[in-house]
Amino acid sequence: MASPTNEVITVSVPPETGYVHVLRAVTASVAARLPIPFDGIEDLRLAVDEACAWLLARGPSASAMTLRLRPLDDRLEAEVSIDVSDGPWPPPDMEQSLPWRILSALVDTLSVNTDGGGPSIRVTKRTLEPSRAT
Repeated sequence: MASPTNEVITVSVPPETGYVHVLRAVTASVAARLPIPFDGIEDLRLAVDEACAWLLARGPSASAMTLRLRPLDDRLEAEVSIDVSDGPWPPPDMEQSLPWRILSALVDTLSVNTDGGGPSIRVTKRTLEPSRAT
């Protein structure tokens, strides 16, 4: 993947903490192929880890956790979702919560939604400069 293709890379794993490392590794691998500095790649890995932890705590009865990565010319979008929530989503006072503050510090944009049936967290990290097709 020398340049962004605007395709979505999707990985689903069982919703267990032991599988979060797979999603972190895939995120780092895709980000490393974009003009994102090393510390930005690490921020993305940590953001995916934190998003997974937040969602796993809200959905202990979930049957799948999914990561969708979309490499674009000027950013990498990452969305982590679970298929069911065992409580309200988004949680009340979300923007004052510790997970929100951690995620906000790691990425350029952060949003939560319930599109697709289950709760999800979407983060983006900008690249150093837009890629140029050769």
